[in-house]
Amino acid sequence: MGELGMVWARRALLGGALLLGLSSGGLACSNRGVSESTASSTVSPASASGEIADVSLGAPAVGAKREAAPSTAAPGDGAGVRKGRAGTGGLPAPAAAPPVAAAVEGAARGAAPEAALDPNGRFATTYRPGGGHLAAFESAVARGIVPAGERELVSDVGARYAPAIDVPKGVTLALRTDLERAKVPPGGGPVHVRVALRSTAQAPAARPHLSVHLVLDVSGSMSGEPMARARDAAQALVDRLDASDDFSLVTFSSDAAVRIPDGPVGPRRAAIKAAIAGIAEGGGTNIGRGLELGYAQAAQPGIPDGAVRVVLLLSDGRANAGIMSSERLSRLALDAFQAGVQTSTFGLGADYDGALMSGIASDGAGGYYYLRDPDQIAPALATELDKRLDPVATAVELRVRLKPDVKLLQVYGSRRLSDAEAARVRAIEVAADAQAARRDRIARDREDDAEGGMRFFIPAFSRDDGHALLFKLGLPAGAEARTVASIELKYKDRVTKKNVVDEAPLKVAYATGDADSAASVDLSVGKTVQGFAAGETLAEAARQIALGDRARAVALLSEREGILRAAAGALGEPLFLKDADRLARLRGHAGAADGLGDPLVLAMLLETASRSHLR
Repeated sequence: MGELGMVWARRALLGGALLLGLSSGGLACSNRGVSESTASSTVSPASASGEIADVSLGAPAVGAKREAAPSTAAPGDGAGVRKGRAGTGGLPAPAAAPPVAAAVEGAARGAAPEAALDPNGRFATTYRPGGGHLAAFESAVARGIVPAGERELVSDVGARYAPAIDVPKGVTLALRTDLERAKVPPGGGPVHVRVALRSTAQAPAARPHLSVHLVLDVSGSMSGEPMARARDAAQALVDRLDASDDFSLVTFSSDAAVRIPDGPVGPRRAAIKAAIAGIAEGGGTNIGRGLELGYAQAAQPGIPDGAVRVVLLLSDGRANAGIMSSERLSRLALDAFQAGVQTSTFGLGADYDGALMSGIASDGAGGYYYLRDPDQIAPALATELDKRLDPVATAVELRVRLKPDVKLLQVYGSRRLSDAEAARVRAIEVAADAQAARRDRIARDREDDAEGGMRFFIPAFSRDDGHALLFKLGLPAGAEARTVASIELKYKDRVTKKNVVDEAPLKVAYATGDADSAASVDLSVGKTVQGFAAGETLAEAARQIALGDRARAVALLSEREGILRAAAGALGEPLFLKDADRLARLRGHAGAADGLGDPLVLAMLLETASRSHLR
């Protein structure tokens, strides 16, 4: 409990949205199976007074150096918590959505504009399977700290906020950009831009040769059901491999050993499964030595040059023997990826080191999977083999270049990478470029690192999948339609075996007046804004709890709850009411001194709920 709490307190104090290496602090909405219409909807002139804009106000950027709004407000002030409708279950009433008229009036009085961010550099993005964002929450449930019934508070709600893009035809990865309004107010100002990606359902022409190297924790904590299910899952993994695929098995406890050396599955299949059945457990957890031996097997000279090489690390614990530094262990994975070997990690149970496993997967350009119970091992390994290891696009880079008079105000759920983090992403990009040339015969084109613009990198994009990003831009005043940014999508197309660069201008039209602009709101983008803004608010509330300001956290949740209830009607999304009810429950916990109101547990709950919205 103490360790769990300290981890979450540190995360919240660092700004709410924890960056897990390359992928995790960013924003992603998985849009698989979303039915929401994305047709641009307009509101009637009767709505032009600002109802839609009322509920489009976003939360402060996580970690941004902005002045916090006060928890109480003067009469008529739109910034604080107001007296609203009756609360849920006797809780304080949620705040009403702040009226747009008050905001406009404040601007006219000379209110300070939002601080602009540097629009150049590498930013964090999240695109990774496995549900790793739920790891700490499920660990708390397994330990009895959080009732299982509270899972609803952190359920994955982000999908419905993503645009429903048709599966592309004729291209492998489609790019779509939507503005919050079809017409910008003549005075300019803030506007949200949603950028979405959608991949083809078509698989690459031929399944690649797989070179799979399982690194399995057999320490004493794996005894019993976990070890039994791990054996079953490893045998099922072997059954899914083609006869020509390579396989090896390394086990580790206090030390490590190669149980099954690398080689084609072929006639060895039965012998491999028999060896797996005989694995016994006992000892400590030497993850480092296990990885070193796994990478050595993945580097054997008999593996074909075009093979997809991957190390699969499965553990239920923490490194307590050999290399114990998270930085050094993650570096092993980065070095391996630069040599052509991916690393995916599978954390099992309630006590494994989630930050370590996520870091290894990030630097190894692999997937990070949280497995609540042993029965989930086999499905996770199947997902890894069937989906992630045969992507339709690799080395995906999205770059947004703004015109000089356009300001970047917010990148939802993301942050700029440090120089060291950016260097690691660059190393992964160069390695992915080399691997595509070797495996798919796609010419190298990433030797030079062109500067400029916001850059988001995804090592591999699965087929029939989607991803969305959300920005808030500050536009200048204007009258004529103009280009405000260019958006470039670059990737290695594994379906057509070529490099693809798709560049499109982001153009805006100016309305004749504010009412004309308000009537051009795209309700689909408005829903995305609400989902991401709720995620930002939850992350900021977690940070305030960690800082000891419980009243401020309650005020934030109350205000966002009121906005979501207003958005349910204004945007035609009744599910916002369910989200508002969740915030009301979290607000109730924030008002309690014990149980789920314990600050360490509450910060973890809020942060997990935030990450569910921002996925």
